[in-house]
Amino acid sequence: MRTILLSILAALFLAVPNVAAHTYLDTTNPEDGAVVTETLQAIELTYAGKIEVGSTFKVISSNGEEIETVSMDLVDGVLTGTFDSPLPNDDYTVEWNSISSDGHPLSGKFSFTVDAPVAEEPVEEKVTEENEEQVEVNETVENNATETTAADEEESSNNTLLYIVGALLLLIIIVSIFTIAKRKNVK
Repeated sequence: MRTILLSILAALFLAVPNVAAHTYLDTTNPEDGAVVTETLQAIELTYAGKIEVGSTFKVISSNGEEIETVSMDLVDGVLTGTFDSPLPNDDYTVEWNSISSDGHPLSGKFSFTVDAPVAEEPVEEKVTEENEEQVEVNETVENNATETTAADEEESSNNTLLYIVGALLLLIIIVSIFTIAKRKNVK
C-alpha cells in the first residue's frame, strides 16, 4: 500500500510542473463584456505564458460577418490584431486559437460592444427648384458684376493710355512751334 501511495505522490509531483507549464489567456483589451466608448482599431490578447507564432483570433460582428484584421503581431505573449479603420458600433465576439510554448492548443472566445460617439455629418441643404433658380440668379449677377468690373478696368486703362498719347502729341506740337518760331527769329 505504501508503494502505491508513494507512486501516486511521485506521479502528482511530476504532473504539477507540466500543468504549470501550460499557459492561459490572462487579459484582453477590450475586456470580456466591456462596452467600449472610444474608437477601437486594435484588439490585444495577453497570455500568462509564452505562446507560439500561428496563434490567431478572429472578430465576428453581430450579423456573423468576420472583420478582417490587417495585421496580427505577437510580442512577449501579447497577440495584437489591428484593423484598417475603427470598428463601427456593434456587438462583437472574438474567437481565439493559440498554441502554448509546449505545443498544446488553446482556444476560447469573449465578447464586447463598441458604442463610440459618431461624428455627425454635415446636413446638406435640400436643393429645391426655388434654391436652384436663386443660385442661377446669383451666378448671373456675379458674372455680370465681374464682366462690368473687367470692362471698367479695361476702359479706364484705355482712357489713361489715350491721355498719355494726347499729352505727348501736345508736347511735340508745342516744342515744334517753339522751334519753328526760334528759327524765324534767328533769320
